[in-house]
Amino acid sequence: MIITPECVAPTGCLTGQSPVWNAAENRLWWVDQKRAKLHRYNPLTGNTRRYELPVRPSRIALWGGLILMAADCEIGVFDPSVELYERITGIDGEPTTNRTSDGGVAPDGTFWFATEDEQEREPSGAYYRYNPDKTVSPIRLPSVLSARTFEFSPDGRTFYTCDTAEYEVLAHDYDPATGSITGRRTFAFTHELGGMPYGSAVDAEGGLWVCLHGASRVVRFTPQGDVDEVIILAAPLPTGCAFGGEDMRTLFITTARQGLSFPQLDARPLSGSLFAINVDVPGLPAKHFGA
Repeated sequence: MIITPECVAPTGCLTGQSPVWNAAENRLWWVDQKRAKLHRYNPLTGNTRRYELPVRPSRIALWGGLILMAADCEIGVFDPSVELYERITGIDGEPTTNRTSDGGVAPDGTFWFATEDEQEREPSGAYYRYNPDKTVSPIRLPSVLSARTFEFSPDGRTFYTCDTAEYEVLAHDYDPATGSITGRRTFAFTHELGGMPYGSAVDAEGGLWVCLHGASRVVRFTPQGDVDEVIILAAPLPTGCAFGGEDMRTLFITTARQGLSFPQLDARPLSGSLFAINVDVPGLPAKHFGA
């Protein structure tokens, strides 16, 4: 089934990404990585709020009333109540050409994230977890050129990530008791679908909704790896998606405009906007860091 979302916030982000729904305040948060900004959207009023940051955030997570973020090559926290960012720790041993790419909160409450070569030329990145004791520890996974998607199945036993440059969605077995990751395998290829896999979200039935960068679409993969729903966007570069709304049936989708030519932007003026669409299967609540 093919469905079309509505533009709910024409923010014109260069690289909008990392949408996260905060159910406690009924707001959606996301970032514009290239412009070093944090955005907030209120579905009740349609209003957006923009916060300036001293770093370029790539991935955010909820931490009580704070926003934890991986930015540039560090971990920090933003307090919306006073509009201040505080650096927590750097990421030791990373090349100066690297930055953080994507991340997410694991079933044990740790914040997982990856790094990558900022020019996306060398597979020099690595996977890490940021722990509640403020330490950063490595995750033993093979490096990829550009890592996106850090999602877990509803039972917490399957970890999904994307090797964007290889058009590949990867699945792993995850042991919640030990935190070990095994059984790396290809879950789906997206080359024939026309786009690179980017950010994703998991619904209550275990469906994996994957943004296809360059293809103007978001597709839902069943837990068996079959495509059963397709969302067509009025923007070619979807970057991330998250479930929200009172019933968790609204899928919010961030997009980018970075790299599009002037003729392409004229043809797709909503590139960089936030989109939303109602879906049949509800999503899972965002997991908070440390919870």
